[in-house]
Amino acid sequence: MHKYSIRSKITALKSLLNNELDTMRTKNILGVIDLFMLSLMIVSLPSVEAPKNIFLVLYLVARILTEFLTFNQKKFHWSHWDSMFLTIVVTALLSTIFAGMPHLEEWKGYKVLLTAILTGWLLSRARYTKEHYQFLFKLIVLSTLPPLIWGLYEYLVIHSKESLEIHSVGHVNHSAIYLVIIFGAALGWFLSTLNIKKETLQKKSQTIMPGMLSLLFFISLIIGMSRGAFGIGVILGLSLFILLGKNKKNRLIGIVSIIGILLLAFFLKTNIVQKQINNSKSNNVLAYRDRVWNVSLEASRHSPLLGIGLSNFHFISLDQIKRSVEDRGETFDAEKYYFQGHSHNLYLSALVERGILGLIVTFIFMLAWMTSLIKTFRQAKRSSEETFLWAGSFSAWLATFGIGLVNTTFHHEHAILACLFLGLYVSYTSAVKEV
Repeated sequence: MHKYSIRSKITALKSLLNNELDTMRTKNILGVIDLFMLSLMIVSLPSVEAPKNIFLVLYLVARILTEFLTFNQKKFHWSHWDSMFLTIVVTALLSTIFAGMPHLEEWKGYKVLLTAILTGWLLSRARYTKEHYQFLFKLIVLSTLPPLIWGLYEYLVIHSKESLEIHSVGHVNHSAIYLVIIFGAALGWFLSTLNIKKETLQKKSQTIMPGMLSLLFFISLIIGMSRGAFGIGVILGLSLFILLGKNKKNRLIGIVSIIGILLLAFFLKTNIVQKQINNSKSNNVLAYRDRVWNVSLEASRHSPLLGIGLSNFHFISLDQIKRSVEDRGETFDAEKYYFQGHSHNLYLSALVERGILGLIVTFIFMLAWMTSLIKTFRQAKRSSEETFLWAGSFSAWLATFGIGLVNTTFHHEHAILACLFLGLYVSYTSAVKEV
């Protein structure tokens, strides 16, 4: 009986080891698929619509299967970022289920938000090698080049577009938000390699290329004529030079360069400057945004706690606003309201579509992200990859919540882009802690 007992234990141990090896092999295969599909999605993100969605779904499936295997191995970990992402997903779901204006496009809007959040969430839980983090970051930046060059050709050469647009991103303001994030990431890449000694720039391809990319993206912001995006782009550029410049000379040259380009744009009266001048002359500096915001504030009264539902803003009618105003015993003035497809403000959009709960979660998300950037800033200069990964995350934060004051950020391509940079940085910092 004793011999049989030993044999059965050995057999059980062998079976356990075989199962463990099979699981490891499966995870390795899924890891390859994960990285491959993520890379294809990144390349497709600013360029082509259908392939981007296909690769994104396949990436998410690979990551979910990996998480399932990790859970079965009892190696599952949970962080405050997991709680943050889960909170966004659940509260947005509540706003969708209990939408104040139901049976419209709330589920479509929820899918858009869910896609971006899941991208950042699952990416933040992934663990890659140092080389993979560098590769993914640089791929994000470089993949913007082909559609940007094509957009510049369409706008400046053949005049088939009335404004500069990145092909799959679309509308000029959306493309500008995307470009601001990419500009900051490219500048962070440049600063991670920049080294000025005795007033001489080390002429290395690894320094010159990101420098040229940063300049191209910044000039493209001027050409793009999105005033809010350009303004945040200037603030972003100055901030990165001040925060990540390796010495005073680096910082000074960077600041002077940005201010010089800014003054040149004013001196040449570029289209973006002319646009601001014309709006000022017509007493319309905000381009009717103040009247759009009045619609948002009034519409938020309809369903204050959970909102009217994601993507339902464009279903708000003048009659609904009029009824809401008059029900309070006030006089309705149609001139105070201007109807567009969205709130032109990230925070008002959250308030209208996801209610007070959604607005609170948006502020918590903003503060959690900034807190993470502040806590890890000291480590941001330890190596080149830490520098540009931090810069990418910071750029996504500032573009999302800065431009969000005058435009509806954090949806579609630029939301996915922001979550890519957030997820990459959270993943990297978590991986470093575990080593």
